[in-house]
Amino acid sequence: MESRMRRVNRRLWRWVIPIGGGLLSAILIVIATPHVSWFLRAGLALIAFLYIGGQSAAYLWSSRDQGS
Repeated sequence: MESRMRRVNRRLWRWVIPIGGGLLSAILIVIATPHVSWFLRAGLALIAFLYIGGQSAAYLWSSRDQGS
């Protein structure tokens, strides 16, 4: 039972880096572009969140396949 909880907890922690990195990049884009209209900033922030988060998640997912 406890080992199952550890596995679930580890899986949840694996998503902290991709989500955190995506949020950080989205926030930085919004802060750095105050002269751009809100809908373009929102679009860029969404693209950055998806791209950075996706890249991080793909990297973490592929490392699991290598037996680590």
